[in-house]
Amino acid sequence: MPIAAASAALARHLHASLEQAGALQGMEVEAMTLSQARTNPGHGIALILWRIQPEESAGDTSPVRTASRADPPEGAGMRLRYLLTVRGPDSAAEQAMLGSCMRALERNPVIQSAGGPGDIEAEALVVTLEQLPDETYLRLLDACGDPPPLLLPYMVHSMRLRPGTG
Repeated sequence: MPIAAASAALARHLHASLEQAGALQGMEVEAMTLSQARTNPGHGIALILWRIQPEESAGDTSPVRTASRADPPEGAGMRLRYLLTVRGPDSAAEQAMLGSCMRALERNPVIQSAGGPGDIEAEALVVTLEQLPDETYLRLLDACGDPPPLLLPYMVHSMRLRPGTG
């Protein structure tokens, strides 16, 4: 799945999950890059893509390719690292919305894109909360602009799925 399509799918998924739970509160959900977040912090919910890495085979410690802005080679999985940020009218609203986003992603961690009729594979994105070293977290917080937003790091794994039987 191309990187832009994965980012758009994640934003749509979070928006739909929040809307279904009645927790959207008129906020927009937007996918963006770290440089976009620096120059246009705005208000709302942002999924900020800050790192792209290829999935590596078990036992292989050398990366398939270096992290870049390019889409992965056909058939290769990838790990997309996002910062979930919320900027609202006040800190209480931001904290409440961040909690709603966390619940939505925890309850619905898989975004599946079914293959078409006759396709052998489908793709899915699996969303997990990520733990970063303190220095990385602080560097990313600083990079998101001033004032620093509430943010949580998430990792999205791109996976190929075999079709179910009958």
